[in-house]
Amino acid sequence: MKITTLNVTVRKPTAPQVKQNPIPSTPIAQVLKPTVPQVSVKTPIASQERRRGQRVLLRIRANIHVALQGKATTLDAATLSVTPQGAVVVMKQNLPAETRLVLEHGGTKQRVDCKVARPSRETAEGFHIPLEFDSPAPGFWKINFPPSDWRPDDQ
Repeated sequence: MKITTLNVTVRKPTAPQVKQNPIPSTPIAQVLKPTVPQVSVKTPIASQERRRGQRVLLRIRANIHVALQGKATTLDAATLSVTPQGAVVVMKQNLPAETRLVLEHGGTKQRVDCKVARPSRETAEGFHIPLEFDSPAPGFWKINFPPSDWRPDDQ
């Protein structure tokens, strides 16, 4: 992980300008009101970013059991994020889209059938491979997922 330094200039807040009328003609709240309205803009989520469930960042060691060139092979992996329907794992080896495999939870040794959902992305740490379970298994990760309508605060 590369850490860089970011220099930021911090501006001291200034006191609001108050009119110096001996007899104010408007309430003080209107005099102190900011001149720039604060607008919250919410854009719709792109179709590629929509998820069937909440994605949770979670690192768990896992094993991938797959047949490569007709030979049963076990590969080491670690999750990057998990959902009740699957996970994104990072591995040193790449697996093509639609590859059938068995994912084994490193802590519980529980297994689930799944497939590579789409092509992987190559990064410095390895291949990020999206996996999709054959059927939803919310208890597989041994965590409680947030409700489907939960959103982080935008503030």
